[in-house]
Amino acid sequence: MINTVIVIILTAICFLAAILSLTMNKAANSRIMGVCAVIAIAVGIISYGYGYSYTEGFSISVVLKTLLTVCRMFGGIFDYSVVRDTPLFESSVVVALFWVGHFLAFYLTASAAIAVLGQRIMRHLRIAMLRWGDMCLVYDASPDSVRLVGEKRRGRAVVLVTERADASVSAFAESLGAVEFPGGRSMCADGKFLKGIRVNGDRRPVDVYCIGSDPARNLRYAEALLNALQARNVTPNVTSLFLLGTPEDQAAYLLAQGEHYGYGALFACDQNELIARLVVKKCPPWSFLSFDADGRARGDLRAMVVGFGRMGQMALRQLVINGQLEGSTFHADVFDRRMNDLKGFVEACYPALLAEYDIALHAADANSAQFYQCLAEHTPNVILLCTNSRKQNAELADKLWRMFGNRPDRPRIIQCTSEGALIDHVEYRLDSVDVRGMDRAAMVLNHVYCGGPSPEADWEKCDPFSRASCRAAVDFFPALLEASNVTPEQAQAGSWPPDPQILENLSRTEHLRWCAFYLAMGYRPMGDAEFSRRCEQYRRGEVSRIARNTQGKTHACLVPWEQLDALARQENAVTGGSVDYKAMDTNNVLAIPDILRQVE
Repeated sequence: MINTVIVIILTAICFLAAILSLTMNKAANSRIMGVCAVIAIAVGIISYGYGYSYTEGFSISVVLKTLLTVCRMFGGIFDYSVVRDTPLFESSVVVALFWVGHFLAFYLTASAAIAVLGQRIMRHLRIAMLRWGDMCLVYDASPDSVRLVGEKRRGRAVVLVTERADASVSAFAESLGAVEFPGGRSMCADGKFLKGIRVNGDRRPVDVYCIGSDPARNLRYAEALLNALQARNVTPNVTSLFLLGTPEDQAAYLLAQGEHYGYGALFACDQNELIARLVVKKCPPWSFLSFDADGRARGDLRAMVVGFGRMGQMALRQLVINGQLEGSTFHADVFDRRMNDLKGFVEACYPALLAEYDIALHAADANSAQFYQCLAEHTPNVILLCTNSRKQNAELADKLWRMFGNRPDRPRIIQCTSEGALIDHVEYRLDSVDVRGMDRAAMVLNHVYCGGPSPEADWEKCDPFSRASCRAAVDFFPALLEASNVTPEQAQAGSWPPDPQILENLSRTEHLRWCAFYLAMGYRPMGDAEFSRRCEQYRRGEVSRIARNTQGKTHACLVPWEQLDALARQENAVTGGSVDYKAMDTNNVLAIPDILRQVE
């Protein structure tokens, strides 16, 4: 009885191992199949060749009979009588090898059917494994979009939600050890689906990634899943949402605040904004200039943007924010043959951006005489191609490379695509960037000023505008370090703050950057009449701040550095406070080493 049980158990284990081996990735599976084929054929030829020749001697018919019998092995047919009475097969080891060869031969033939069974078994095992540990749920998944999740998916139960079954996504899910749920309850994000993957109460963290190509679908799924999470009594503090395609200010209602139910943490962004930040990170405007011993930029910065759609507008705003340096002036030429139809939004929403900076909008494309005349008059430092067509970007880039050749003043050419940026001939994709990690330094900066229990806790309470402000500030840290001729390592080791003259110029540069950010976010300078009116409102207790009008999007500090002291005195005379606007810019510069240490 014991022997019978052992045989049954070992047989089941071997059969299950054979099934599961077929669920490996294609490369590994191909290697296994190749080894099995070699072993099966070798066992067949040696066994039957030996058996027939032992009983019948040598003849052509013996060779043919051996060949035919070996072929029959792959149909599950065997003829043990041929070898049973031979001396070699008196050994139990040889007999075992004989049957192993036959099993492998039939295993190769039946692999397609076994693979289906193996995939089903593996799927059920993976679904069972979803019930433990942290969960990562990816909506509208594809191999490209899932890569945006980055390192966050490692060591977690991963669920890929798709509109319909897709072979490429299924294969990718297997490589991740994830489970794909195409359509059905998973797309509806209902309670039954969440119950099936054991999402309930506050027992396990759930990170949700809505990162499909359609922003509207991403948003709808995030809303539907939020309702299902609430119905399952999942506490907000264990949930987070990464939402692609919707600006953070428009998605703020999905965040838990007070009694309002929502996701515990929210990272919402426009893909074009991510790409524009990626461009600044990999090819920053300040890298085209040098700096003198006092931290002032040498030379002026000139940029050209081709295409003024969503990507082009976002790229221009990032250029403006990161292109303001003490000692330098900024100029941009923007080309689009549909300019008269596209510029209305920018003129309405960011009026001061065009008024305060030297930005020329041209109703012409990059093949026009006007474009090449502009190039001939002023060679730019950088040209951003944002045509929304990879093919058109490549054609324009090729023309520009041929035009400038190996000239030492040849501009950097950046092609912006929906997947990332091609800088000269090097491609940087969004899926290679830890987009959530990009916010770590911004969290720390916000924490330095808020002083709450932790950077994460302060960040959750931070409004979308303040988050964007922190991101812009930390993205500019490399410019300030470059201008001071100090490396991040040197700054953290104690080579900070720099000499007073350098520190003042860095503070001036930081003020220029701060002004550019506000103007790029739609703010306008506050006039004297409005400032006086707000002083009276402050005296009556109608406003809590004088210098910033959030509703009207005006700010009194959008003035040159030299006017900040006078502005501070005016405000302090009304409030009785001791505000120092120059010190605010300087403090941002002084905080760089401390923030860098905390990020690491």
